[in-house]
Amino acid sequence: MILISFKKNIDSLIAAVIGFIIIQLFTRNGGIGISPDSIAYIGAARNVIDGNGFSEFTGSPLVTFPLFYPFFLAIIMFVTQTDIVVLAPVLNGLMFAAVIFLTGIILEQFKYKTSWYKRILLVILICSPSLIEIYTMLWSETLFILFILLFIILFKHYFRTHSFKSLIIAACIATLAFDSRFAGITLIGTGCLLIFFDKNLKWINKFKHISLFGSLGISLVAINLIRNTLERGLATGMRQKGITTFTKNVEYSGNVMSDWFTFKLEGQWFFEFLAIAVMILFFVFFIRNYRHWKAYYSFENVTVSFFIVYVLFIIISSTISRYEPINNRLLAPAFIPLLLISTSQIPKWRAKLPHRQLEWIFFAFSIGIGFVLIGSYIGINKENLSLMNNAGIPGYSENIWTKSKLVHYLQEHEEVFENDSAIYSNHCQAVYFLTNHAVMTLPERVYKDDVEEFKELDSCTLIWFSRDNNPDLLSLEEIRHYKKMKLLKSFSDGAIFLLTN
Repeated sequence: MILISFKKNIDSLIAAVIGFIIIQLFTRNGGIGISPDSIAYIGAARNVIDGNGFSEFTGSPLVTFPLFYPFFLAIIMFVTQTDIVVLAPVLNGLMFAAVIFLTGIILEQFKYKTSWYKRILLVILICSPSLIEIYTMLWSETLFILFILLFIILFKHYFRTHSFKSLIIAACIATLAFDSRFAGITLIGTGCLLIFFDKNLKWINKFKHISLFGSLGISLVAINLIRNTLERGLATGMRQKGITTFTKNVEYSGNVMSDWFTFKLEGQWFFEFLAIAVMILFFVFFIRNYRHWKAYYSFENVTVSFFIVYVLFIIISSTISRYEPINNRLLAPAFIPLLLISTSQIPKWRAKLPHRQLEWIFFAFSIGIGFVLIGSYIGINKENLSLMNNAGIPGYSENIWTKSKLVHYLQEHEEVFENDSAIYSNHCQAVYFLTNHAVMTLPERVYKDDVEEFKELDSCTLIWFSRDNNPDLLSLEEIRHYKKMKLLKSFSDGAIFLLTN
């Protein structure tokens, strides 16, 4: 296994502790950030604890997301006897600390490294708005990024031994990552890619290792998908076809990378150029590593390979299937690999300079670039922290939700939920999170059967929020076409209606 020297990683440990404290600072006022996806995880984890299996807060089986992350949350809740919403700031802080520490371990194993290089990158990680955004939210990416770093370490160990034992251990991490996020299939793809091009394995052994690694890697998700099909007749829930072109997704990816590097340039051409240039650069790194067999079995090459597979997967899958536009959340698992590989040659370049004076000039220039990036990150974080202290973390923990007049009324009047008729809302997740009552979501107009079922209801109650409306859901204007709407209560931020035929 990788030997961890405590003496060599004191700086990583200190950085990890600081990272934990930073997450506590960002979440101390409003708690952890909660999005609609977070509500699915929370509801499933609570239902597992209550003995109701992997079901959403509405009681229907959870099929849209893989099961390991809510299972992980349920284990934490069971051990601590504390609800995950209360515990999440500490849990996320610990995972962020673990990510920083593991990154430090990986950096310590790089071929070209110096103490100043490692420590500047650790500070960049601590201050990274990209990672801070992830670890201040209750999202499965928090665990997924941790699995990625463990996979990089364990697959490097497999390269050292080429044993079935080390391959199985790496496959176990890959299967847990895959069952945490469907994007975890990229770890399986990365492993198979690296085995396929491994010059130290004969073709028959490549076939055996890929078969073993691949079959173990998909095992949990295969069970998961069979269960979903039996429960709902859909392997991964209802998915819409992509509406964003491949070129546009490349542009979105470049936009995110531009934000990571805090570039000031704007424009479609620049974002596309940046994304394509980064991908070409990483392909060049992989080809170079393949041609130099010692480099092929390095931490750097495993990291390069994952970045290529992951970014291509996000761009292609976003073109085929409809996601939210590619943003920091979707690409965040690629942030650390991009940071590490894009800077990994700096110590080598400095060491190869012919004159001492040039070495110091290059050193000063590199340090200056690092501090400029750190300064930009600190400025972004200072602004974000100020906004969060005033308004709360974006999502259902934000003040516009927690201090909503409509929400306050629902909290004070339990009789709203005692109605025998069905209750719908355009923000059913907010209702559940803030009142602990499960209501149904308005149907998306693209799913005609759900819309027809809604139309045929004799009567129902509608809790309507006037902010952040999902354009895919039925609007009030559409509902008025086939329902009589009686206003029961009106608020500055929404209303409660009785709908009848």
